[in-house]
Amino acid sequence: EMKIDGVFIFIGYEPNTEFLKGRLELTENNEIISDDDMSTSLSGVYAAGDARQKKIRQITTGVADGTIAAINAVNYIQSL
Repeated sequence: EMKIDGVFIFIGYEPNTEFLKGRLELTENNEIISDDDMSTSLSGVYAAGDARQKKIRQITTGVADGTIAAINAVNYIQSL
């Protein structure tokens, strides 16, 4: 037994990106390669969250990724 105030449970990390093989550029760990704008190797396709190749995986970084990806996706669509 341990007296604690909180706990963060990590169950592992395996991105669910198998369906993207051959469509997007992935790392050897099947993480989606994207730039700071969340753009991927396929024009008009953006990635966000833990499926991306990134150093820190937390809900806050995933939310930030989603915001950036959404804004850039809207800009892309409006430019068509």
